[in-house]
Formats: sequence, structure tokens, C-alpha cells
Amino acid sequence: MVEIGRLSKCFETLQEETLPALGVADTPWARIIAARLLIERLGERDANYWWDSQVLGSFGSDTLSETVPRTSARAQVSLATAVGKKTENETINSGNAVSLFDLGPFVESRIQREIESIEGDRDLTELESLSIEINETGWTDSVFEVNSEAAIHTNGAHELGSVDVEDLEKDSVREDVISQLIAGYGSATKHNLVVPYYSIKS
Repeated sequence: MVEIGRLSKCFETLQEETLPALGVADTPWARIIAARLLIERLGERDANYWWDSQVLGSFGSDTLSETVPRTSARAQVSLATAVGKKTENETINSGNAVSLFDLGPFVESRIQREIESIEGDRDLTELESLSIEINETGWTDSVFEVNSEAAIHTNGAHELGSVDVEDLEKDSVREDVISQLIAGYGSATKHNLVVPYYSIKS
């Protein structure tokens, strides 16, 4: 329970303080970026090993601070997004899907605009110490205040339904889809990645 509290606090800090201080002021996009960052961090090599990455831990932070000191936070966000997208795409193995790290052209263009606006010297240190192991499912419900509609009892890719990609331009549809994608990650545990996704209606 203490660990869940730490995750909740980190998500809240990212969304309400860190990202706005870096220039990501639009709340819906800050929520998506914050969720991606927290899930990416939990999936790193020193935590639950969902992907072979150290972007948001102390190693990644130190390396990027040395190589790109003025844009290290932007680089971390961009690299974290790329790692999540690559892993999801490989797991889903379909070019016709929407997932947490790949929400379709409209949403991704808006998120990319926010990422490109990141500036300032505030870093993402609140993520560095979060090498927390997830051993029970359902952890996203409390951390992100979402409720999954159905439990996922498998690893790998899991289809939640289908969506018209143009409908993601509507706030209500987009928010529901994102909440369900985040909730779907709640079935992922240590060494057991679950990638929730929606197929795109043709």
C-alpha cells in the first residue's frame, strides 16, 4: 500500500508540478505524458523488466544530463515514449491499433507539440528512485484513478475493443480510451508485460 501511495504521489507531481514547470501546461496532454513516464519507469530493467531500458532511472538521467544538459528532460520524455511505442508495436504486431504509447496521428501530433515545448532546468528526478516491483494486478486503479472494465488474465497483447481513430479527436472518447489503456496495464506484473490496445475500425 505504501508503494502504491508513492506511485500515486509521483503521478500527481509529474502531472501537476513537474510537467507544467517544464512547459507542458495543457492538462489532458500532461496526464497522458505523466502516465506514460510512470509506466515506462516501472517497466525498466531495474524494476519490472517489461522493456530493456534505463532511460528514466539514474543511469539514463546522468547520461543525458552529460550529453544534452539543456534538453535532458525533453530527451528523456522522447526516449521513454519511443521505448514504450517500440515495445507495444512489437507485442501487438499490427499496424492497425491504438495503444498507450501510440494513440494515432491526431493525438500523437498534439503530444509531440507538447514534448517539443519542454524547456527549463527542472529534471525528472522523482522517477529515478521508483524501481518498484509490481507483484499484484490492479495497481493502476488506485495510482491513476481508473477502473478497468474487465480483468486481463494473459500476458502479451490484449485487445480491449475497437475504435474509429477519428473519434479520438473527441475529448470524451479519447479520455475513455486512454483510461482503459492505462487500466489495462494494471494486469502487468514483474517480468509479465500486458499491452492493452484497441484495433482501429476500418
